[in-house]
Amino acid sequence: MRTTFGSFNIATSGLFASQRSLDTTSHNIANANTEGYSRQVTLQRATMPTYGDPTGVIGTGVETYDIIRIRSSYLDTKYWGQNKTYHEWNVKQAQLGNLEGVFNEPSDTGIRVVMDEFFTALEELSKQPGDSTCRVNVIEKAKMLTTTINRNGHELINSIRDVNFSIKNKVSQINSLSEQIANLNKHIFSFELGGNKANDLRDQRNLLLDELSSIVNITATELPGPNGNNYMDVKIGGITLIDHIKYNRLTTEDETTEISELGGGKISRVVWEGVDNQEVRIESGELRGLLDVRDGDGEGFNYRGIPYYLNKLNEFAKGFTEAFNAQHNKGIDLEGNPGQNFFYVPASEEINCINFDVNPGIVAHPNTIAASSEGNGEGNNDNIMLLIELREYKGMFDTLIGTPDDFIKSILSALAVDSNHAKRMTVNSQALVDQTYNSRLSESGVSLDEEMTNMVKFRQAYSASVRMITTLDAILDTTVNRLGLVGR
Repeated sequence: MRTTFGSFNIATSGLFASQRSLDTTSHNIANANTEGYSRQVTLQRATMPTYGDPTGVIGTGVETYDIIRIRSSYLDTKYWGQNKTYHEWNVKQAQLGNLEGVFNEPSDTGIRVVMDEFFTALEELSKQPGDSTCRVNVIEKAKMLTTTINRNGHELINSIRDVNFSIKNKVSQINSLSEQIANLNKHIFSFELGGNKANDLRDQRNLLLDELSSIVNITATELPGPNGNNYMDVKIGGITLIDHIKYNRLTTEDETTEISELGGGKISRVVWEGVDNQEVRIESGELRGLLDVRDGDGEGFNYRGIPYYLNKLNEFAKGFTEAFNAQHNKGIDLEGNPGQNFFYVPASEEINCINFDVNPGIVAHPNTIAASSEGNGEGNNDNIMLLIELREYKGMFDTLIGTPDDFIKSILSALAVDSNHAKRMTVNSQALVDQTYNSRLSESGVSLDEEMTNMVKFRQAYSASVRMITTLDAILDTTVNRLGLVGR
C-alpha cells in the first residue's frame, strides 16, 4: 500500500512545475519588447514511476527538465544572407543620392545651365566684338562654368574621403562586434558546461550576428565540440573571423597617401591583420557597398562609383579645354595679336576638373579674347562664331560622340540609371528581409495573448495542486486525529 506522503510529493511536484512555468511566462512577458529576445518554454515530463504495486505502475509526479528558447537556425541563416544584400544596396542608394545632390541637376546652378549661359555670352559678344562689357561678361560666365566644374570635382573627392572614413569605421565596428561575440561564446560555453541553458546570452549573440551580417558577408555555424558542447564558427569569405573564444582582427592598409584627382586607384584595402596582409574577400553588406562606391570606375564589369563620375568630369574639362583653346588660338585679339589659350593649361599635369580654369592672362586683359579671324578691326566676329559652333561639336570627347551638353546629359543619365537601380534593389531586398524577419518574429517573438493564456493555464494548474495538497491534508488529519474515535 502506498503511503499518504507519496501523494503529497506528487502534488508538490505539480506545484513546483507550475511555479517554474509561471516564472518562464513572467520572463517572456517582461521581455516582450526586448530586441532580439526569443520566447522561452518550460519542458516538463512525468517522473520515474514506482513498480511492485499489485494494481500496476504508480506515477510519482512531474519534473521540469529543460527551459528552451524557440529559435529557428534556418531562419537566422536565411535572414543573415538577405540582410547583407539589403544593406549593401541601401548604402549604394544613399551614396548615389548624395552624388545626385553634388551635380544638382536640373537647377539654375547646374553645369548645363552655366554652360548655356557661357555660350549665350559668346553670342552677345559676336554682335559687338569690340564691346568691353560683353568681353568681361564672357569671362565671368566662363569662370562660372569652371567654378561649377571645380566645385563638383572637389565635392566628389570629399565624398571619396568620407566613404573611405566610413570604411575604416566599419572595419573597427567588425572588430568590436567580433570581440563581443567571442566574449559571449566564452560565457555561454562556461555556463552550459554544467548542463544549463544560456538562453538570454544566446539571444544577445544572435543580435550581434544580425548586426554583423548587415556590415559584411558572414557564415555563422554552431559546431559540435569534443566534450559535447557546441562552439560558434564565423567566417568571412571562407576565412575564419571568430573561432569560438578567439577572433581575427581586420584592418585597413593604405595604398596611396592622397586621393587622386584623376579618380583612379583604391586608397586603402581591407586586410586580415597579421596574416601577411591578405585582402579580405568582401562580397556583400555595407562594407561592399562602400567599397564599390569608393573604388568603382565603371571599367569592364566594375561598378560605377564616385571615380567613374570623377573621371567623366575630368574628361569633360580636358576635352572642352583642348577644343576651345585650339579654335581660340586661331583667332586674333582686339589688339591684333594672335589668340592665346582661353582656358588654363597646366605645365606638369593633365587637365582635370580640379585645375579647369580660365587663363589668368585672359581674365586680366579682356581685350585678348580672340574674336576676330583677321586683324582687320574690332567689328570682325568670325572666330567668335566658330567658337559658338563648338556648342554643337561632337568630337571633343574620347568616350562619347556628342556635344558638350550631350556629354553632361550622359553623366546625369548614367547617375539616374544607377540611382534608380539601387533604389529598386533596396526596395526588393528589403521586402525579402522584412518577410524573413516577420517569419522569425512569428516563431520566436513573444505573443502577449499567448502568454496570458499560459498564465491562466499554469495558475489553474498551480491552484489545483494547492487544492490537492489541501485535500490530502484533510485526509491526513482525519486519519491521524479522528480515525478510531467512534465509540470512545
